[in-house]
This record gives sequence, structure tokens and C-alpha cells, in this order.
Amino acid sequence: MQFKSVKRILFPLIKGGQEWQNININGEDEKPKCYLSDVQWFLLIISILVIFKLKNGISKDLVGYIMSAFSISVSLFMSLLVSIFDKFENTDLSISGKNEEHIVRLKQKKNFFKRFISITSYLVILSIFIIILCSLNYLFNLSLEANYKNITLDYNKIDIKLTVKFSLLIIYRIILNYFLLNYLFLTLFVTSSAYEYYISEINRRKIH
Repeated sequence: MQFKSVKRILFPLIKGGQEWQNININGEDEKPKCYLSDVQWFLLIISILVIFKLKNGISKDLVGYIMSAFSISVSLFMSLLVSIFDKFENTDLSISGKNEEHIVRLKQKKNFFKRFISITSYLVILSIFIIILCSLNYLFNLSLEANYKNITLDYNKIDIKLTVKFSLLIIYRIILNYFLLNYLFLTLFVTSSAYEYYISEINRRKIH
């Protein structure tokens, strides 16, 4: 029963977090042509290139630091979500007696809250997912050296078991690298978005 409840909430949360990455505060949808944005495709390419540099993957010591950092980030983002929602609850969104410019600003404010809360919630889920991925390093031996010189196209020399193991290891490292970089990107994205909105609101208020 609890799993069904989590599943029912989790998928819309992830979907909302992904959708609001491409929606501005005016409610305009700016979907990327190829699912990921240009920056995220670049991060994916970097994630692939990194595995050639770090042939043994990320060290267990660094993995431990990453897990600790992301555990802290979950708590911080959860506190931030509560704070932002309290701020939203105290925001007057009534349009009665308001002019067109003020109504537009109210819509932007509401969209900002929806965007900020959606992406921040998505970052919490992403943090938990990264912690789970990192924990696999302690359950399995994932520090094996990826020796690409042993790759062959000769069918007779292919070791199926070793090939499957090697492929899964490479996929795991690419996924972990990408989600780490994407987390950093989304954190910068939501921070810069908040800064841009706050500054625009401050600039609109004139000193009397």
C-alpha cells in the first residue's frame, strides 16, 4: 500500500521537475528538440569522456564524501521547500481591483513558486538516487579497471560473461557521472533563476 502511494506521487514529481526545467515564469514552454537540453547533452558527452580518464571510476573515499554531501543536501532542500511554501502561502494572489500589469506579475510569481518547488523537489529525488548509486560501490566491486585495449570485434575471442560485466560497469559509471553533473547544473539553474526573479522584483519596487 505504501509503495503504491510513493509510486503514485513519485512519477508526477519527477515528470513535473523535468517539465518545469523548460517552462519560464511566464508559463511559456521551451521544450528542447531532443529531450535533453543542449547543456545536458554536453554533460552526457563529458560523462562518457570521463570514464576514459578515470579507468577505475570514482574512488571509494570520494564516493563516501559524495554520499555525505548529498545526505546533507536532502535535508537542506527539504527545509528550503518548507520555507518557500510558507512564503507562497502568505502571498496574496487576489486579482480583484488589480491592473493588467499587476495580474501578469502575480502569474509570474505563481509560476516562479511552481518552478522553484518542482525543480527543488526533483533535486531531492535526484540526491537520493545518487546516494543509492554510490552505495552500490560498497555492495559490489565497482572499482575494477576498465581496460579498453581488451575490446575486440572477433566473435571467437569474446567472453560473454566478461563483456556483460564490463558493459554494465561502463553504463553505471556514465549514469553516475551524468547525474552528478546534472545535479550541479540544476542547482546552478534553480539558484540563478531565483536570483533573476528576486532582482527583477527588487528593481520594480521604487523608493518613494
